[in-house]
Amino acid sequence: MFKRILVPTELSAASNSIFPWAATLAQAFTSKLYLVNVMPPSAIKGPEILEDFPHLNEFFPQDRELDFNPPLAPEVPLSKMFVYDRNEANILLRFAHEKKVDLIAVAATSKRIELTWWSAGKTVEKLIRDAPCSVFCVRGKRISERDWKRPHFRHVLLLSGLDQQTPALLQRVLPLVDRFQSVLHVFPLHGDRLKSSGEREALRQLCQIEGASPNVLFFIEPKNRMQNLLNFIADTPVDLIVMTPDTRAEFSNRLVSDILIQLLRLARCPVLLLR
Repeated sequence: MFKRILVPTELSAASNSIFPWAATLAQAFTSKLYLVNVMPPSAIKGPEILEDFPHLNEFFPQDRELDFNPPLAPEVPLSKMFVYDRNEANILLRFAHEKKVDLIAVAATSKRIELTWWSAGKTVEKLIRDAPCSVFCVRGKRISERDWKRPHFRHVLLLSGLDQQTPALLQRVLPLVDRFQSVLHVFPLHGDRLKSSGEREALRQLCQIEGASPNVLFFIEPKNRMQNLLNFIADTPVDLIVMTPDTRAEFSNRLVSDILIQLLRLARCPVLLLR
């Protein structure tokens, strides 16, 4: 599913908090990790900073002896790169194209997440909009390497409309669900009821996909979908939320709130924007 994972970092504690997630995915899918630090050209004139990427070789063995699902590779190939450039997003996008990256895993560290409803930060937003691959986004938090914990994906929540594309989207999520033996919840973005035959057909197909036993969520007040979603996340230990960029646009009112920003604020789990 993910054979090449790009991990941008500013080498700060908050930015590096993406590494337990990226390393776990890489070990689960035997991926190659590309670690990239993009610095402004002016940094070369400043005091020399001897910071390096986190020592992942010390994290890789964690939990491997504890019947962790799935079995984790003892280590994965690593490629490290330092780049001086003014435009971090363009460098990362070019790298993603050239290396045929399957996933960009990034921590959103913008202070705007604390203050506004519309942006996860300039670089993260550009990656979500223009990347040729999926983007895995977690809210950056200042966590020291010695306090990193191995993430689990026991409960995966898929946000999706009930349409002809839904079964195909589910098929793309299933490799991750199967690998981690997750419980899959599907939050449909329909209105007050299944109005069209297409929505009913999509629901029927969801329930017939081999190897999938999704928990399709329905609510007494389906029109209150944002509150229903937040209530479900508060009551259920969700480990990963999956949506597409189109689902984000459909679910959000950019004049009032953005679902991605709300989830990064309130949920204690990452969001996978699947492309």
